[in-house]
Amino acid sequence: MNPKTRKEEYAEMTRQALMDSALELFIIKGFQKTSIEDIVQRARVTRGALYHHFQSKEEMFIDAYTMLVKQLVDVVEKNISDIEDSWERAVAGCKAFLDYCISPDYKSIRLDDAIGVLGWKKWRQIDSSYTMKVLREIIQDIKNTDEFSIDSVDHTANMIYSLLVEAALTIAGSPDKDQTHRQMFEIIQKMLSGLKKTGAVTSGGS
Repeated sequence: MNPKTRKEEYAEMTRQALMDSALELFIIKGFQKTSIEDIVQRARVTRGALYHHFQSKEEMFIDAYTMLVKQLVDVVEKNISDIEDSWERAVAGCKAFLDYCISPDYKSIRLDDAIGVLGWKKWRQIDSSYTMKVLREIIQDIKNTDEFSIDSVDHTANMIYSLLVEAALTIAGSPDKDQTHRQMFEIIQKMLSGLKKTGAVTSGGS
């Protein structure tokens, strides 16, 4: 493989600086209040440099949000990677998703802002293309134990995904995010427990 030229390296650095600046501003100010001028000033580049890499602010938002969705999936997978029990993996995966919503280590674009900018269909396409893969795997694992009544992995995953999204929106709008996080997690645990077959015993998550 040929080494990158100085021009190519500079182009990559410029694009990354623009993405970093845009993401910070989308998180702090929101999409509507962030202007192209804000982004280029923060990145210390010209408007021409921005339009060389991106066609619009909307394109930057899509790329920034997609990057955050990938980060969320990485966090969830890391939290469940060492857990062997299928039920505990399911509970831990849901908890990791909700933990991400309140963790100071992972600043993120508000979910309601993302849905408002992208529209429900586009947002769902981006979000579910990454999160649904790991969620389906988790649901398939607990179905395989034969301790749960799951007819359709896809439908079950879609319903749990909807619960997690609604929980994330509720947490984002709550004045007491920690308390709401705990309440949402307890509710989701109870709903997951409803998938158990009569007489099946599962260990609790924490």
